[in-house]
Amino acid sequence: MVDIDLIVQTLRNHGHDVQGVHHVPDNAGDYEFTIDGKAFNLEGARGVLEQDELKVGVPPQSHAKGKQGL
Repeated sequence: MVDIDLIVQTLRNHGHDVQGVHHVPDNAGDYEFTIDGKAFNLEGARGVLEQDELKVGVPPQSHAKGKQGL
């Protein structure tokens, strides 16, 4: 089972603006996240966190302002 609250809190801790999480039909990826004004499914939200991990040494608050290519 996926801990959606943990994913949302981690995204926020990394400086992202998570505006909402919506449960959607199973064939659409189960959840939709609005992160920094863009819609992501669960896999996409995990991708945002993975990109954050690659930015080691960059303060988390600066991540949300300069998202490129996500």
